[in-house]
Amino acid sequence: MMTSFRQFTLATLFLALLLAQMPVFAVDYYQQQLQNEQLLKRQVAMQKKMERDRYARQVGDKALSGFTNMATAPLEIPKNIINIANEPDSNVFYGLFGGIIRGSLDTAGRILNGANDLVTAPLPTKPVVQPKYVWDDFDKTNSYGQFYRLVDNPKIEPYVAPVPPPRPVAVVQPIDDRTQQYSQQTNRNLDNYFQQEMRK
Repeated sequence: MMTSFRQFTLATLFLALLLAQMPVFAVDYYQQQLQNEQLLKRQVAMQKKMERDRYARQVGDKALSGFTNMATAPLEIPKNIINIANEPDSNVFYGLFGGIIRGSLDTAGRILNGANDLVTAPLPTKPVVQPKYVWDDFDKTNSYGQFYRLVDNPKIEPYVAPVPPPRPVAVVQPIDDRTQQYSQQTNRNLDNYFQQEMRK
């Protein structure tokens, strides 16, 4: 009877302590959930800001590219004269006349493409004319790609702090326990010392 009363008392006491701690656990859980929610909101806001910044940068780059191509398009004529004159089986006269004709066509193409880029700057598309600027790949002949192909933007993932690597597990070496041997030797030394001192 006494044992069951003790068990009942201990169980009741344990339950009372557990119930007393429940509000503390609930507050801790609520605080953790609130912190996680705030962190998620900050990450979403940062992701949206990064996407807006990327869009603004792409629009600015496209408008600048359009203006630059319109302003520098006449440089296509000397570029083509030089490139055609330096081709194998070519001469200066062929380079001059061929360069003026092809350079004039490339000039018109670069001006029209630059005007198109300025007008459609809010729509981030891939560049149509390659190379992008007159001075890029100077020896390369211009080529024209597809119009209005949107830039492939990878999804911006929010930054997640890297998880530190696990700590290395210490390898436990067996201990060479000689305490028994040392304690017996020490006892003998003390006994001998004590006996010598007593004989004096």
